[in-house]
Amino acid sequence: MDEQKPKSTERLISDRFHRLTDDSTQEYHALKRVVAAKWGAIPTRSIRASVGIVATTAAFSVPVAAQATQEASDVMCSSGLGPVITLAFGMITIGMFLLAAFRGAMAWLKMGSARSDKKKEGRDAARGAVITFCGAWFFPLFAVVLDKAGVSTLSCVNFANIM
Repeated sequence: MDEQKPKSTERLISDRFHRLTDDSTQEYHALKRVVAAKWGAIPTRSIRASVGIVATTAAFSVPVAAQATQEASDVMCSSGLGPVITLAFGMITIGMFLLAAFRGAMAWLKMGSARSDKKKEGRDAARGAVITFCGAWFFPLFAVVLDKAGVSTLSCVNFANIM
């Protein structure tokens, strides 16, 4: 038979629990009031001044950044670094597609096994192949983003001479 605890100990534990939760709740509300009081102490002129500084910095940094990216794109195209970066991104992309195909083939072989642990390894390998395939798209998209940002990589390459 199960031994039953006396009701007095259950009440004692329950009372302690309620006292602790009440104390914690009161401490939380006290801290909340302190934070609210401190937050209200910040003068609005400080906020306005910081917004003004950020807006001024943003307004003057855009033309400077545009000039810097134009110089960087000129250097990339004239030095031949743009086509080299494009070629490197292309080779990495092709390599990752081949790796994804290889991993997918290995996963297919493992999933055809009769053993359940090999099938689990095959499913894990298939997930890895899909992740590799999706990750292969990162490099060409990064090259396009660089080109759109003003750093010439793809625009330096004349694709008509390749074919």
